[in-house]
Amino acid sequence: MKEQKEEFAIPITEDLMREHGILNRTLLIYDEIIRRIDAHEDFPIEALQGAIAIIKSFIEDYHEKIEEDYLFPLFEKAKKEIRLVKTLRSQHTKGRALTAQLLEISITNESHNKKLIKKLLKKFIDMYRPHEAREDTELFPLVRSLISEKEFDELSEISENMEHALFGEHGFESILNKVATIEKELGIYELEKFTPVDDSKS
Repeated sequence: MKEQKEEFAIPITEDLMREHGILNRTLLIYDEIIRRIDAHEDFPIEALQGAIAIIKSFIEDYHEKIEEDYLFPLFEKAKKEIRLVKTLRSQHTKGRALTAQLLEISITNESHNKKLIKKLLKKFIDMYRPHEAREDTELFPLVRSLISEKEFDELSEISENMEHALFGEHGFESILNKVATIEKELGIYELEKFTPVDDSKS
């Protein structure tokens, strides 16, 4: 019984926030592909396909489904943050459309159309950075106030069970490893690379 308790130790809101970490790191991959397009550098199409696959399976088909099926209805029922939830739902729909376009381009002869790839990637990034920031700061912190502690624990368990069913017992870790593999392929894995250079010493 103790092992089962530890298995669902991560609250659903914290779990969703760390999943936003996966989203953010994938957006950094998108950023790097845009940078390479702007610099007229090649990028492995497999890296783009891998990043799109993570967004599709982990973010859209799992993470957003948890939000849409379990969290958003809590706010709609309580008549709280209605406008925000409506916008978030709409953005999920827009995001899936962008991902579908990117996926189609990446597996067809249009993969050479770097201008279109950049345009779609930028639209996705520009929408999802504020999207996830609003969820983390305005929506998720209110979830506990809408339901009992028992209901909150049950939601956490539902989320964890779905993750295991879709991605295996260590689902989050397996997705994180996939992200890290793409980061290494693109040369953006090392955190030190993002540290600003002190120009005053040059």
